[in-house]
Amino acid sequence: MAAHEATQADFSFVHFTDTHIMDGGFYRPSVGDWHLDTTATLRRVIDVLCNLKPRPAFAVIGGDLASPDVLDREKILTAEDYEPSYRLLQQLIQPLPYPVHMLLGNHDNRPAFHRVMQTNATTPEVPHYYSFDHQGHHFLVLDSHEPGEPGGVLDPEQLAWLRQDLQAHQDQPTLAFVHHHPVPIGHTWLDTMPLHNGADLLKVLQEYNNVRWIICGHVHMDHTVHHDGLTMFTSPATCFQTSKVTQERKTLSGPPGFRIVRIQGLDLSTRVVHLHGDSIDQI
Repeated sequence: MAAHEATQADFSFVHFTDTHIMDGGFYRPSVGDWHLDTTATLRRVIDVLCNLKPRPAFAVIGGDLASPDVLDREKILTAEDYEPSYRLLQQLIQPLPYPVHMLLGNHDNRPAFHRVMQTNATTPEVPHYYSFDHQGHHFLVLDSHEPGEPGGVLDPEQLAWLRQDLQAHQDQPTLAFVHHHPVPIGHTWLDTMPLHNGADLLKVLQEYNNVRWIICGHVHMDHTVHHDGLTMFTSPATCFQTSKVTQERKTLSGPPGFRIVRIQGLDLSTRVVHLHGDSIDQI
C-alpha cells in the first residue's frame, strides 16, 4: 500500500539548518571583526517559510539548533546554560504552520534539548533518532552528535536500529537526514570534522536500494555529491556561511538560506534559496 501511495506522491518540504541560536549574544567569528544576530537571521527565514506557496508538508531543522557555547569558547556550559537558547528557538519556529522535525548537531546539548522540547527521551543523554512517513515516502532522522567533538558519529545501537527500520520499510522510497556529512565534500577544513563513521552509515543504507538521498547540515554551504548510487545534499545555514573560495576556515556574514525539496511520485527535485533582500519578493 505505501509503495503504491509513493508513486502518487506530490508534496514539498523545507530543510533549514545550523540556526545557532544563542540567547543573550551575537555570533563572532574566530577570524574577522564582524558579528551576526542569529536570532534575527532565523526570524527572516521563518517569515519567508510561513508564506511559501504551495505550503510545505513539513520542515526539517538539520542540527546545531542552539549554540550558546560559542559566546565564550573557553567556558564549559551545562544543560541549564543551554535551556534559554532552546526556549528562544521554540518561540522563533512557533509560527510555522506545519510540523517541524529537529536533528542534533555538534554544538547542541542533548539533555537541554530533550527537556525544553519535551521529547519522549528515556534518559537525558539518549540520542534523538526516529523515522516517519509522508505520502508513502519514508524519512530517517539520525543523531550524529558526539559530545565535545566537532565531528560526528552514529553509535552502534543507532546503526542497529537503522538496519531494522530499513528492513521494515524496504518497499518505500527513503531519504535520510543527518547533521554531519558522511561523504567528503572536498573542502580541506570541513572534511576534518565529518561523520567519522560515515562508511558504516553508507554500508547500511546501500543494503537497501530504496535509499537514494541524504540531506545534511553542518557545512554552512549548499553542495551536492553523488556517491555509489546515493546523492548527498548539504544546505546553507540560516545565519553565517562558509566561504567556497578557500580551503581554509573562513565564514561569511550571510546571506541566510534554506533548501526546498519537491517530491513528485518517485522523483525528487530541489533548489536552494538565499535571502539577499529584505522581502519575500527578493528571494
